[in-house]
Amino acid sequence: PAPGSSRAESLSPSWISRLFSHLLRYRQYPTAAQAARQEGVVMLSFTMDRQGRVLARHIVRSSGYSALDAEALAMIDRAQPLPPFPPEVTASTRSFVAPIRFSLR
Repeated sequence: PAPGSSRAESLSPSWISRLFSHLLRYRQYPTAAQAARQEGVVMLSFTMDRQGRVLARHIVRSSGYSALDAEALAMIDRAQPLPPFPPEVTASTRSFVAPIRFSLR
């Protein structure tokens, strides 16, 4: 997981870990995808504001399965609000790319 802009203030690894852990709590494996043994990684890009609202989200790289791609988008919608920025971060928005893995193992 990498912040979207290299010139932006850095976020602590512990906050980024908290953000991605929060997202994954809302991941659900689509039943039809499980039955069809579909697995993959969706590269999900999103921009959030400092209060944790998602302002934009899109798939950067598909898993190859529409059900998994759709679930990655639904997951981030369900996960709102995301953890707000730490007080020391003054940016109003930040962008991230998150690998969302769907694995039956």
